[in-house]
Amino acid sequence: MPATARHYSRHVVGSSATVAHRENAALIFRYVSLVGHYADSVRFARLSSSATRRRQLVRFRRLFEHAREHSPFYRRLYREAGVDRLVIRDWADIERVPMVDKALLRTVPTQDLMTGPITPDLVRITTSGSSGEPFVIYQARMEQYTSHVRVFAMLWELGWRPWQRILMLTRLEPEAVLPVEQDLGLLTRLRRGFGLFERDIASIYTPLAEVLRWLDAHANAPVLWSTPGIITILCDFLEEQGRRYQFRLVVLTSETLSRTLRARCERLLGAPVVSHYGLQECPTIGHDPGDGGYFRIQSHACMLELVNTRIEGEEDGTLGDVVLTNLVNHTMPFIRYRTGDTSEVLPRPDCPAKVLGLILGRVDDVLTLPDGRRFAHHHAHALFMDFPLCAQFKFVQYPDGRLALRLRLRNGEAPEAVRDAALARWRTRFAEVPLAVEFVGAIMPVDARTGKFKNIERLSGPP
Repeated sequence: MPATARHYSRHVVGSSATVAHRENAALIFRYVSLVGHYADSVRFARLSSSATRRRQLVRFRRLFEHAREHSPFYRRLYREAGVDRLVIRDWADIERVPMVDKALLRTVPTQDLMTGPITPDLVRITTSGSSGEPFVIYQARMEQYTSHVRVFAMLWELGWRPWQRILMLTRLEPEAVLPVEQDLGLLTRLRRGFGLFERDIASIYTPLAEVLRWLDAHANAPVLWSTPGIITILCDFLEEQGRRYQFRLVVLTSETLSRTLRARCERLLGAPVVSHYGLQECPTIGHDPGDGGYFRIQSHACMLELVNTRIEGEEDGTLGDVVLTNLVNHTMPFIRYRTGDTSEVLPRPDCPAKVLGLILGRVDDVLTLPDGRRFAHHHAHALFMDFPLCAQFKFVQYPDGRLALRLRLRNGEAPEAVRDAALARWRTRFAEVPLAVEFVGAIMPVDARTGKFKNIERLSGPP
């Protein structure tokens, strides 16, 4: 072999080895980071509310300074508010930092909200549109993956162990592989080799009779995970069939859990019901274990405030608007962000540092389609959460049973093309069900009481 060729060959091997070492080092760093995040969760759970606030202040200061330096939006906002040289030393300093909301964030280019360039390796997620219009959020992969750690920390606290199977009735397909599982191959190896972190999925599009057979086949699984809308459909079918199950734990997420549905689930599924609270702006904020009318907050990952406290009637008591700082996401920061959620204000000193009152949220209707199938918020979100041709969507059902999809167009979109694209999406799951597409010119309003937008509504009067 010529000398030049030998030299080239050694260079290639050396480079490959270097790349492999770097990839392995990066993977080890990811595992260590996630373990550290879990340890943080345990450590913060033991702290008093005052100690929690002191540690949150340090993390807030780092995030504030990072955003001020690297995000064009926050740099401009803080300069205009006169806090561009502020040093965060105490809570009064935090209260000087201006609050933001989704309406303000929409007025600037997404890149200006970022602390770095938008690259393909970032995780792009879309909000549910609960405030009226879906909103795009970016995070680094490891920032996103910490939400899974917080879920496991929550489940561990509630009695689940990694060798116990989790059943998921969700929009995912049974063979789905989550991005975190692709990136962190250890999770897949633990599942296949040791039976740890196992989960079985039934799609929300599966016929209900098959769902019952699936539940029967996994009768020993202790945990069932779903959403309030989907579990409402399941409970209705269980009552029709005269069936009940006996789980150890039912976890419901993504929507508001009513007291009525909680009682039905406990009766038909035989288990305590846990409401998981999170936003796409900060996945896995906390959970309501069902034993005290409050959420336990994962305070190492987020900092909550309650502002605009007021009394609204005897039934609701004292309410406050939830303001969130995501202490994990340094890629697209949410600092003193008005979530649009309204919470009960609890008369206890650890609210909202470590606990939060229950959320006054929307409860979407569950529709009955002409072919007898049921349609809930999770179906709508799965179909249209990433539909870029409209600014807002809403499913409505008229008293005579007709189903319509209302769309508010983005500027410049051709109605016929949008209608065709929307119907094409609909037919991937409900090809036999007629759907009218209606265009609206104005922003569809949110509910005056909750401040939330109902994506699905059963109408009581004519159009």
